[in-house]
Amino acid sequence: MIKWESKALDFINQTSRWDKEKHISSFLAFSISLVKNLLQADVALQLEFEHEHSAKVKNASPHFHNGAVVNPDPVRQLLYRNAFKTIYWPEIPSDNPLKEQLQDLLCAVIIPINIEPHNSLLLLGWSDPQTFDQGFQDCIETIRLRLREILSQTQERLYFQGIAVRFAAILHSLPHAVVFINNDGYAGWVNQKAADILGLAGPGEQLPAILSDAMTLLRNKAMNTEDIYNTAIQLFASPENTIADWEWKLEGDPPRTYRVSCLPVASQRISGRLWIFEE
Repeated sequence: MIKWESKALDFINQTSRWDKEKHISSFLAFSISLVKNLLQADVALQLEFEHEHSAKVKNASPHFHNGAVVNPDPVRQLLYRNAFKTIYWPEIPSDNPLKEQLQDLLCAVIIPINIEPHNSLLLLGWSDPQTFDQGFQDCIETIRLRLREILSQTQERLYFQGIAVRFAAILHSLPHAVVFINNDGYAGWVNQKAADILGLAGPGEQLPAILSDAMTLLRNKAMNTEDIYNTAIQLFASPENTIADWEWKLEGDPPRTYRVSCLPVASQRISGRLWIFEE
């Protein structure tokens, strides 16, 4: 007798470990492949409704299904008729809207995963007879809930990664040195100009401790160290304080003067200080 509850728990456990250890971009593909293996399906794939007139097959096993475009209207009508509940087909009907994907299969399960902005469904198919008893259905519904979490998390993480890439490109192109130090003590960031000024190996993510040490070394090269120190005491007297046109006059050949701005950054997700050095 198959222990469907154990398979559902195995799916949750394995996807939880993947979430912590692997890259988000392959999380969904791994999860769908895992469902296929746990349930011993012959076909598993995601159908994503990209927009009103197109649905595309993704993360398919076997892989040759990937990239297939499906007319979304008949599929949507099927989902609406079943109130977006999981559809169990012990025998696949001849008039189903996924004939190409279900070719040579005997039975199938369609699992709607309703996550905006792109709704998806998971299609599982078997070439041998299957008994979709209550234990199996309970297992499917548990997996369905976890898949909703996975899809939502994947979309959110990829969205924010895309934003990060765009903003990094913009900040790297600025003529000023930009340094951000997060208040959490674990995250900091510099653009190329700041990396050059602070003597760092390169731009991007940096530990706040490394950035603080580099900025201390830069400040110690100043000819007006005492003025910088006194201003810093006033600046850091309150986390809301901000400053602009703060002069750091550095020794060198030739000597350099930086106009420094420092302002707090606060949102629901992040808080810290942004430093801008202008020559």
